[in-house]
Amino acid sequence: MAMRGAKGVVCTAVAFSVVMLLVMALPTFAAHVAMFVFGDSLVDTGNNNFIPSTARANFRPNGLDFPTGQPTGRFCNGKIVSDFISDYMGVPFIKSYLDPSIDDSSLLLGANFGSAGAGILNTTGRSFFTVLTIEKQFELFQEYKQRVAGIIGQSAMEELIRTALFSLTFGGNDYINNYLMPTARSNKMFSLSQWQDILISTYKGQLKELYNLGARRFSISSLGPLGCIPSQLNINKSPDGTCIPKLQQISVNFNTALKAITEQLNAELPDATYLYVHSLAGDYISNPTAYGFDVSNTACCGQGKYNGFLICNRFSNLCPDRTKYVFWDPFHPTERVNGLVAERVLNGPPSDISPMNLRQLLGI
Repeated sequence: MAMRGAKGVVCTAVAFSVVMLLVMALPTFAAHVAMFVFGDSLVDTGNNNFIPSTARANFRPNGLDFPTGQPTGRFCNGKIVSDFISDYMGVPFIKSYLDPSIDDSSLLLGANFGSAGAGILNTTGRSFFTVLTIEKQFELFQEYKQRVAGIIGQSAMEELIRTALFSLTFGGNDYINNYLMPTARSNKMFSLSQWQDILISTYKGQLKELYNLGARRFSISSLGPLGCIPSQLNINKSPDGTCIPKLQQISVNFNTALKAITEQLNAELPDATYLYVHSLAGDYISNPTAYGFDVSNTACCGQGKYNGFLICNRFSNLCPDRTKYVFWDPFHPTERVNGLVAERVLNGPPSDISPMNLRQLLGI
C-alpha cells in the first residue's frame, strides 16, 4: 500500500510539472490571454476540413501567400484577421479545434471553432451538407473547457476563460446562403424586416449564452457590404461593378440593430464588455486608391463576370498581384485587407470599434 501511495504522489508531481512546463513554454501574454474564434468562412481556419462539408478551401491556390505557402482551409490567399492578432500578441496562430494536431500547449492559447457556411440560425448552411452550427460551436467550446480543466485544473481554466477574448463573426450566410437564395423557404415566409428581427433576437440570446459559459470580453463583427462582393455583383448583374443598393441596405439595417444589442448587453451585463466592430471593409471598396488598392469589385481568384462565379480553385483566373485587390475570391477579402482590418481593430478609434479597441480592452 505504501508503495502504491508513493507512486501516486510521484504521478501527481509529474503531472504538475508537465502543466508548469506547458505554461512556462508559452509567451507571457499568451499565458494570460487566450483567444476564441466563432463564426463562418471569414474566420474558419480549417475546421471544415474535418467534417463532411462541401464548404472547403483546403486546395490551391488558397494559401498561396500563407507562411507555409500551402492551403489550410482558410478562404484567403494568406492570413486572416485572427492570425494577424496572434502575430501582434507574439503567439502561434490559434488552431482549428477539430485539427487532430491540436495539443495541450495549443489549447492554452485558445481555439478556433469557425465553420464555413455557418450562420446565426441552425437552418443556415444546409446547402453545404454539413457545417458547425453556432449551437455546435458552443458545444465544442464546452468540450474545450473540460479538456483544459484536465490540463490546468478547474479554477485556472475558469480564469483563462474569464480573461480571454471571444471573437464572433456571423450573419452573412443567413442572407447569402439562406434568405437571398431563390429556392429558400425563408424569403417566402418572412419579410426582410421580420427576418432581421429573427436574426438579431436569436443572436442576442446566443451572446448571452456564451456569457453564461464564462465569456466576459467579446468582439462582435458587423455584417460586411453584401451588395459589393463579387458573387452578388455577378448574380445581380451589376452593369458597371457598382454595389447593389438593396443588398447594401440590408447590411446597414442589420448592423444598426447589431450595434444596438451590443450596447444593450453592455448595460445588462456590467461585468462583461461587448465590442462592436464596424463594417471596415467598405472603406477599401468605396475608396480603394486611398489604401493602395487598384481593384475593388472583381475577385483576384474566380471565374465569370467580376470573377464572382462559384469558388476559387486551380482552374480559376488568378491575378498576378494580390496586394492590389480587395477581394481574394467571390466572397472573401485578401490577406492585405485582413491585415488592415486587424490593425484597426487593435488600435482604431470608436468609429472603427466601439466603445474601445482591443488593445484597450485587453490592456496590451
